[in-house]
Amino acid sequence: MLRYRSLPEAVDWLCASFGFEKHRVVTGEDGEVLNADLTFGDHMIMVLPVQDSGLAKFMKQPDEVGGVETQSCYIVVGDADAHYRKAKAAGAAILLDISDDDHGGRGYACRDPEGHIWSFGTYDPWQARALPQTERAGLKRGLVMAAMLICVTAAAVAGRMLPRPPTLSAEEIRLQQETIATRQRAEQEEKRATLLAAELSQERSAKDTAERTAREAQELLAREQGVKKTAEITTRQLEGQLATARRANDAAEQKAKEAGAQVAGERTARQSAERAASDATKELDRERDARQQAERSAQDAIEQLAREQRAKEEAERAAKQAREQLAQTQDGKSDALTSKDAPARPQRQRKADDRLWDCQPRPPNGQVICRPVSSK
Repeated sequence: MLRYRSLPEAVDWLCASFGFEKHRVVTGEDGEVLNADLTFGDHMIMVLPVQDSGLAKFMKQPDEVGGVETQSCYIVVGDADAHYRKAKAAGAAILLDISDDDHGGRGYACRDPEGHIWSFGTYDPWQARALPQTERAGLKRGLVMAAMLICVTAAAVAGRMLPRPPTLSAEEIRLQQETIATRQRAEQEEKRATLLAAELSQERSAKDTAERTAREAQELLAREQGVKKTAEITTRQLEGQLATARRANDAAEQKAKEAGAQVAGERTARQSAERAASDATKELDRERDARQQAERSAQDAIEQLAREQRAKEEAERAAKQAREQLAQTQDGKSDALTSKDAPARPQRQRKADDRLWDCQPRPPNGQVICRPVSSK
């Protein structure tokens, strides 16, 4: 489990520089990376953000403690030189340059952009594992017992090859018995060594299985803790979002109520305005009808006045003509009295219509008769 302040950049850099692959990347609703699981072959690391948590108070980042670390990751690679060149080109800070190690492998050590220390090499501890201390002691004890057995057997064979005396002394019998006992003990030790070796092999296998199980349990626990942490973070975020959504909903409901009241007020005002507009329209129609009626009355009055004016003018012309005729009649009577015997001559005069008329009296009463003789 590694922590980074810039989590998205760290995930991309580890994949591009060291050859990790994204197994799972957990993001929030806003797209922020919450945590990631990165794989390298059959192995996996967890990458988490630097944030407040139950474990954070026991941890520090490298730049907070002078760049030192109490542990680091060692990853087995097939080609250490190619991996070294790629990491160096990506900006990894080389701590130990590429070189051969004491185990027959080749590797180097470096820092990532946030100061974590990494080691990469071709040496695989699973394939070249040293013998444990108990196994080395058992093997040494077995070799000693085998050497003792060989010596005893050789002494026995040599004793059989030499000519025996006809009788054995008590000392010789004791030595022979001790030799047999020694050979029996050596055989028992050999069997015991064989049993111990088999038991040791079983214990070593069980230990390896237990260690793998422990590592898997630790990894599973770390994943579970990461998932739990992610779930807690997600829960807090969802709770915050839910509270925000509730507040937004309450505000929306309040705004909806206010909008409803405003709409009702606007509807009432609109209805009042429509009624007022309808009344105004009716009043306008009435005023328009009255105006049209007044215009028609005025037009009739104008026409009536025009007719009266024409009638008046016609009457005035007729009166004027009558006066002229009367004057002419009076003139004719005067002429008739002065010259009764003179023949009647037609008299021409212009009347009000600007035409020339031929007028002459008609006996016996001297009435003047006029008729037009020319146009204007």
